[in-house]
Amino acid sequence: MEPLPRCDYFRSGSRDAMEDRLRDIARAAVVTPRPQTICVVVPPSSQVPTPGREFLVTGPFEGFTYIATLIKKMGFTLRTIDCRLKEDPVGLVLEGARDADLVCIATFCDSFVFLEQVTQGLRQRYPGLRILLGGPLVTSLPEVLLQNTAADFAVLGEAELTLIELLDRLFTGADPDLASVKGMAWRSPSGLRVNAPRPQIKDLDNLPDLDYTIWPNYQDILKSGQILISSMRGCPHECSFCFKTIPLLRFKSLERFEAEVAALKKATGFTYTWLNDLTFNSDPERAMKVCRILHKHGVRYHCFARVQKVGPELVRTLKETGCEGIWFGIESCDQQVLDANRKNIQLQEIDQAVRAASEAGLAVRGLFIVGLYGETEQSLRAMMEYIRASKFLPLVKYLVPFPGTSLYHYAVAKGKIPDTVAFLRMLSARKIRDFDDEIINLTELPDETLRSFFHEIWKITEEREACAGA
Repeated sequence: MEPLPRCDYFRSGSRDAMEDRLRDIARAAVVTPRPQTICVVVPPSSQVPTPGREFLVTGPFEGFTYIATLIKKMGFTLRTIDCRLKEDPVGLVLEGARDADLVCIATFCDSFVFLEQVTQGLRQRYPGLRILLGGPLVTSLPEVLLQNTAADFAVLGEAELTLIELLDRLFTGADPDLASVKGMAWRSPSGLRVNAPRPQIKDLDNLPDLDYTIWPNYQDILKSGQILISSMRGCPHECSFCFKTIPLLRFKSLERFEAEVAALKKATGFTYTWLNDLTFNSDPERAMKVCRILHKHGVRYHCFARVQKVGPELVRTLKETGCEGIWFGIESCDQQVLDANRKNIQLQEIDQAVRAASEAGLAVRGLFIVGLYGETEQSLRAMMEYIRASKFLPLVKYLVPFPGTSLYHYAVAKGKIPDTVAFLRMLSARKIRDFDDEIINLTELPDETLRSFFHEIWKITEEREACAGA
């Protein structure tokens, strides 16, 4: 197999001076009101979540909450428009943007068609309105999104520091020149510009305290008792199929994390969280302290984990502190496929982690991908045999070469994605559990073979779901 290209993620360890301003905004006891109104928009999704993750379609999530909280703390009138599961999401935004000075829209892998429609609609109805995009999709393809939507600007990567500087320049009389604003793309008089990247936040304790009242369904949050939080940001690994908007791994201090949990417990009464740490167990000692903090405040949780560093003490602590399930990113059961996709795990580590978590009494779920780079019928058969011999719940999806990933660049180079815009429109319609979803096949196998194994694995999932629910 030829080597996959490595993505040139920005991992600067330097500190941006704008972080001092972030800290001052976050800690300010009094907010000075500003006359402008800013709308923040959560796009709709065609995705059908895998079992146990339905909450992700309706629940509040942390990254967006931080951005909205920051805008509110800067003194702007905030208007949040959540388009998930709405019948007319474009119409909802057009009505909600009335009298707004700026509309900020989150972008995800399945957002493109919505972005085309909603930005064009906003431009037609409110010609002078400025439109800003942010999030993983525009970070991975800034030129494509600005060329094919009516947006004016894009914040790339970790958004907080860039957003502060951009809003200052747009609304406070600061130098309006955007050429020096790191971490953004924009329409200049001479054409599209992508500025130099911005260092990520060095100290996560400088972030503002989360304000979940920014969500329109805040009362439902109070009733459900469920929110998403994290104790870290970023991921140090380079898996071929993953695009990281925020690659540099940083941790909140445990003191900050506990203060955050305590404040949110007081404000919302939440009793459950999906702990959204991508590499929760990268430091097992710290992970166990996070578990104990959650338990101390009466919060149950699910977590993601790599199969490395999963020892008896960690799984025992998880069980004792109210962990309701652990999700392992296994992806493949063939060492060559794992290595080719830079997963950086060993087969014996998979066995050890699953066994340790199961013996501790944790509900284990294994995440698998059908159609990875280097996939063969033998590797698929090994996956099938491993899943059949196991007792955990397998969750499987077809490989998608998401924009920005090594596999996306490989697929483009090989002509598997000849038209980027058409590919983005396809992603906007794709559903996780659709057996007949379109496949971007990067293997030497026929589509029918991939579909056959996918169907068989999903059949096992449904059988085990039924047994668990009986």
